[in-house]
Amino acid sequence: MSAVANLGRMGISSLPADLLARTDLEVLSLYGNDIDALPPEIGALDRLEKLDLAGNMLTTLPPEIGDLKQLRELDLGANQLSVLPDELGALPELQLLDLRSNQLTSLPTTLAPLLMRGQLTIRLDDNPLNHALAETLRRGDAALGAYLQSLEDGVPQFEAKVLLVGEGNVGKTSLVGALNDEQFVPGRPTTHGIQIRELTLPHPYLDETLTLRTWDFGGQEIYRVTHQFFFSRRAIYLLVWHPREGQEQGEVEGWLRRIRLRVGTAASVMIVATHADERRPELDFPRLREVFPDMLAGQYAVDSETNNGVWALRDAIAAEAARLPQMGQLASRRWASARDAILAQAGAQPQMSFEDFSAICRRHRVRDDEIGHLAELLHDLGQIIYYGDDDGLRDIVILNPEWLTKAISHVMEDRGVRADDGILDHHELRRIWRRRDDGLSYNPVHHPFFLRLMEKFDVSYRLSDGDRSLIAQLVPFERPALPWEASHPVADGRRVLRLTCELDESAPPGLVAWLTVRHHDASTGRHWRRGVFLRHPIDAYQSEALVELEADHKLAIEVRAPSPDLFFNVLRDSLERLLTTRWPGLPFKLFVPCPSRGAGGVACAGRFPLDGLIKFRERSMRPPPVHTVGLFDPELTSWPSNRQEVMLPCLTCQRDHDVAGLLTGFVVPQPFGVELNRLERRLSTLSQEVGLIGDHMAETASFAADTAHHLRRLVQAVGTEVTDCPRLFTVATIPPVGWRRFWFGQRSIRITLWCEQPGEWHTWDGASYVLTQPRAWLRTAAPYLNLVFKTLRLVYPVAASVASYVTPDLDKAQRELDLMKSLVDALPTSLAEDALTPPESRHTLSVAEGAALRSFKVLLMQLDATRAFGGLGRVLTPTGEFLWVCPSHRRLHDPGLPVLPA
Repeated sequence: MSAVANLGRMGISSLPADLLARTDLEVLSLYGNDIDALPPEIGALDRLEKLDLAGNMLTTLPPEIGDLKQLRELDLGANQLSVLPDELGALPELQLLDLRSNQLTSLPTTLAPLLMRGQLTIRLDDNPLNHALAETLRRGDAALGAYLQSLEDGVPQFEAKVLLVGEGNVGKTSLVGALNDEQFVPGRPTTHGIQIRELTLPHPYLDETLTLRTWDFGGQEIYRVTHQFFFSRRAIYLLVWHPREGQEQGEVEGWLRRIRLRVGTAASVMIVATHADERRPELDFPRLREVFPDMLAGQYAVDSETNNGVWALRDAIAAEAARLPQMGQLASRRWASARDAILAQAGAQPQMSFEDFSAICRRHRVRDDEIGHLAELLHDLGQIIYYGDDDGLRDIVILNPEWLTKAISHVMEDRGVRADDGILDHHELRRIWRRRDDGLSYNPVHHPFFLRLMEKFDVSYRLSDGDRSLIAQLVPFERPALPWEASHPVADGRRVLRLTCELDESAPPGLVAWLTVRHHDASTGRHWRRGVFLRHPIDAYQSEALVELEADHKLAIEVRAPSPDLFFNVLRDSLERLLTTRWPGLPFKLFVPCPSRGAGGVACAGRFPLDGLIKFRERSMRPPPVHTVGLFDPELTSWPSNRQEVMLPCLTCQRDHDVAGLLTGFVVPQPFGVELNRLERRLSTLSQEVGLIGDHMAETASFAADTAHHLRRLVQAVGTEVTDCPRLFTVATIPPVGWRRFWFGQRSIRITLWCEQPGEWHTWDGASYVLTQPRAWLRTAAPYLNLVFKTLRLVYPVAASVASYVTPDLDKAQRELDLMKSLVDALPTSLAEDALTPPESRHTLSVAEGAALRSFKVLLMQLDATRAFGGLGRVLTPTGEFLWVCPSHRRLHDPGLPVLPA
């Protein structure tokens, strides 16, 4: 038995002396107390494997924390830590470091080896991380480790972006020239696309030089779709307007809203009136401060021809830039010099091969294992465009975004494409991208890259014939005839789930278009400017959806299927991800429409706030027994008798509605083990009522979608713990052979990874590993191994029986599951049952399952040091989940470069 001390929520402010003498302790829990410091004596507890200090008042950690050489899990969440000791990197067994909800801006570089080995999982949500660290964190532990390792020779950087936005012909380009102390050029042509230049200013307080890259954006509306990809947080915006046009004609408020939509209220905007010598600027700045209270950094008036006001603006820009949080942060000297050399090439060539990029990096002593991470970081920071995870794009680095945005704008402006309702015939690309008079060259060799980049930007997708693409922003305005309308009755055997998303402002341009592109695998060919009708790509689920802007501020989603929860939650998650990542400054609320219908089947206009319904249910319901926690089984006509019915009236139709019924389809926190038990009971009932699975299509489709929904939830949960290696697998014992059988009877196990493609999960031969001494690991991994086995055993055979694909792996996968059963049955029962520990929130594993999953990750990284995983590759879904899929399924997510007509 482990020696455990649990002093959670005891109100203590310091560690008791007798506790520090317990050198036998293996688990120490001190969460939820008032501890503001750890004594050096903590290092004497050198047998500790788990230390929970979450929810205290710690501001620092003693260096003696590095003496806990057996420590595997360290929870420091919800403290006041702003810096961490280097000694954390001296914990050789550390697998989990939870740092959520602290005040950290950086991490010690000593953590790099643990991260690069794939051993350490780190949690950093709700910390004010520096920009580069925050961007790198999104790409996984290996990238984070490489970045931290690069900082060993770090030097302070004083760089930022200055973005000039506003309507066309207001003098943005002339202003850039004036800021650079250049002679005024009368009659300067209008900027089309983006022009990037460098502006150096003295630091207002330090003996340093600020290097600012000015991005001069063309003001034409056609460019706004692509320009917003380059809007950055932690940058300065110069919103330029012409007083002669006036505040309204200059779209000052409109541009402020666009900036807020794209980067949120943290943007720093300086409003600059040009041509000030011609006309006195008249701007209602006090009102703008009320509407955009956290964004405005002042108003200025300049005249680029006479230079009036320009030097004052230069000083103001320098002062504002000095306040940006990234100023002075460390960056690798080698990485910075390589970056500068690469960006210096942008004036001579708009792109370069990744091979040339790598050669420049090597000349500046960037190691081969760092080059890819540097390219991805520069992409995340908006300095280049590079998609290293894309089969078709990893060989090209875009240095000049104007080259790309102009190429896309030529397609968007093409009369033929517009006349054909957004259908782009690939035969027309040579005509569209012929050499133009804009100073940029569009060599046909780059045409496949342009088209693929349009797909990565969610501008277009390839149609099934492979010779055409759909530009979703150019589809017809006219609404087509649909298989059903929201007013139609629901067919027998189907349920309906509805959701409305109400925006604080009119829907941003491109919302429906981006949803159309992101879910093109579910396309039915029925799309228009304000909506799209979809069908789940796995026909057996019989799931259809209508997504439509019912008003400028309201988007509605309706899904109909025997079990609509799967498709409904995919679309809901995709919408929420799109809004929060593409337009983080756009507030929105989700509502559940009232299900009542009046005379003639007219739907009630009432609706219930989703977050309010959830809070009301949590407050009003007494906790039911564990076997019914959070369950609403569509196969049941009523809830179990021990459930309290909670009713709410609709204020529009005055009818009472069951809160649980209104929340059907919205995932409720519950242990995965409980959900598996429910699905097993349902399968048993189905088999008794309709015979063999598949005999009754409605029930079969419902159950297949329900089990697929469960596996998707599991993938979401494991994604909070592990993203940088596959997570689905089977294990089977290997009978001992030869002398091992004679002397020891030793049994090894074989671990086989699975392709995680939704609905088409299968074993992958190339990713099979042998573990010769598995006993200790099996005990550690038991909770997660048990969870994965029960899920695959239930989900896979049902999904395979209704799937629209045929693969020789079907029988093999079933054999793997059969072999795994005997091994799982032999696991210690107490460990296996730990999987029923309730999770903390909607998409988390239990404590035991999370620890077991991390032990699997550590083992897999040891067994596959190259991290090739037999050819399984990581892809990102529209809903933000990372999946590991085989090469054939990867093509569904990454089709590679298109083959264009000669």
